[in-house]
Amino acid sequence: MTFEELLKDERMEAKAEAVLVLLQELGTVPDELAEKIMSEKNPTVLNEYLKYAAKAENVEDFAYKFE
Repeated sequence: MTFEELLKDERMEAKAEAVLVLLQELGTVPDELAEKIMSEKNPTVLNEYLKYAAKAENVEDFAYKFE
């Protein structure tokens, strides 16, 4: 793995963790949803997760949007 790939992976992981932090403010995040978020490596999808997590009213709303 190159240094650039390692940095990209770290950024994706940090973004996924940010999504979880936002969702945890709304309630309990099911393990399955947390695993789905943490395993996502597509930056476009993670950006969508992050934007929606910032606007979601609750965890269920977020989960329903990204089923």
